[in-house]
Amino acid sequence: MGFQQVLSIEPGSVLWTIATFLVVAWLIGKFGWKPILSGLKAREDSIRRDLETARAERERSSQLLAEYEAAMANAKKEAAEIIQKAQESAGRVLETARTESKDLSLKMIERAKSEIERDSESARIELKRHVADLTVRAASRLLQRAVDPKEHERLILDALKEDR
Repeated sequence: MGFQQVLSIEPGSVLWTIATFLVVAWLIGKFGWKPILSGLKAREDSIRRDLETARAERERSSQLLAEYEAAMANAKKEAAEIIQKAQESAGRVLETARTESKDLSLKMIERAKSEIERDSESARIELKRHVADLTVRAASRLLQRAVDPKEHERLILDALKEDR
């Protein structure tokens, strides 16, 4: 029986329900509708601002990415130029070192040739002096006595032995 009472419609209850609904609707319309609408409007504005901010940030990050990529490309280009210049400089330094070393070795060879020539000339002069001395000694011995060819050879050999 309790279930039938719930489902039964009584005119007094219907009237009170309608009156209560109208009072609540009027109160909501008078005092609650504007704050609800302003809250919804504020929320809509906040979402719109967030979307615009996100769009602006996306554009800004796209711009920054493009700038970063351009800077990286420029940095790679500069690095390649620096490497190229360093290689060219190293090549020039190497070539200069080769040239200087070749010049130095040629100078050293020329100096050694000069020294050898000077020493050879000095040795020739010394040899000529020595031969002249031996000749003078041999001639003085020959002049002191008459010598036959065998004696002459023996005197020359003796003079050479004395000189050693």
